[in-house]
Amino acid sequence: MRVDGFLIADKPEGMTSLDVVRTVKRRLDVRKAGHIGTLDPFATGVLPVALNEGTKLIPFLTDEPKWYEATLALGKETATDDYTGKVVSERSWRDLTAGSLEPVFQSFCGRIRQVPPMYSAVKVDGKPLYRLARKGIEVDRKEREVQVFEIGIEAVDLPRVRFTVSCSRGTYVRTLARDIGRKIGCGAHLVQLRRVRSGAFSIDRAIAWEDLKGLSVNSGCFRSRLISLEDALPGFPEMSADERLVRKVRLGQGALVRDLSPQSLCGFNRGNCVKVTSPGGGLVAIFKSEMNHADLLRANSNAVVFRPLRVFLPSLQETAGSPDARRATLES
Repeated sequence: MRVDGFLIADKPEGMTSLDVVRTVKRRLDVRKAGHIGTLDPFATGVLPVALNEGTKLIPFLTDEPKWYEATLALGKETATDDYTGKVVSERSWRDLTAGSLEPVFQSFCGRIRQVPPMYSAVKVDGKPLYRLARKGIEVDRKEREVQVFEIGIEAVDLPRVRFTVSCSRGTYVRTLARDIGRKIGCGAHLVQLRRVRSGAFSIDRAIAWEDLKGLSVNSGCFRSRLISLEDALPGFPEMSADERLVRKVRLGQGALVRDLSPQSLCGFNRGNCVKVTSPGGGLVAIFKSEMNHADLLRANSNAVVFRPLRVFLPSLQETAGSPDARRATLES
């Protein structure tokens, strides 16, 4: 039985993100699997795992904001910017007060510049930085702009500070903790990191690791936690295609003005991505619009309105229940 969609794994500490994907792939016997947003081995929490056709959606989901709960320890910097690395500097934090910390944290809200840590997957000349770091080699890294949408202190028990942060793709919370410590003046490193949300994927839908190890496609746990392809894109405009248009799309063809009915269309502008669903439900494709919605009435009936960016295989239920879907599968 082919399963398409997403599972949210609650990644445990000590495992790589790839370890989790391999376990899910083996347990569910899926052909293709991938994850959204790598978590460091010491980090825990939300790791969305794409299954089969879900892997086609990964490029559309990687730029979404991430939310974290984290704890830093003041007074020490480490080689990795977290507790797993060797201490490289140490300064006193004992003159600090809890009230003096909030303005420093808030100064990191907005667009900021970060230098990626050496222990990261960022590539320089085709080589991941962490491989060079393990050999004791340090290279110059370019600053990158990232965005911190919100940051706030949750609790202070000096030298530890627990905080929450929501940020853009590519933000290193380890680096953020280090830079906060440097601005305070005593240094800092991260001692705990938990991702609680990645775009539309939140921790309340996640599967605990112990449950994940015993998962099967026939279990109630799996069925209740599987996120469908269309539900993985809640922010995308949606249009419903009739069976004739579904057949065209599944053959890789775009949509012309004459293929569309006003009642099936959502509002869109040129360049927007739109998710296309079939009459019986299920994601058919991701379209990119070639014109504005307002221009439809003036356009030639043969003008191209949408071109497909991704086309998805019919679900097994759709194939079994629709002669047109079975014919489209054979033709493709």
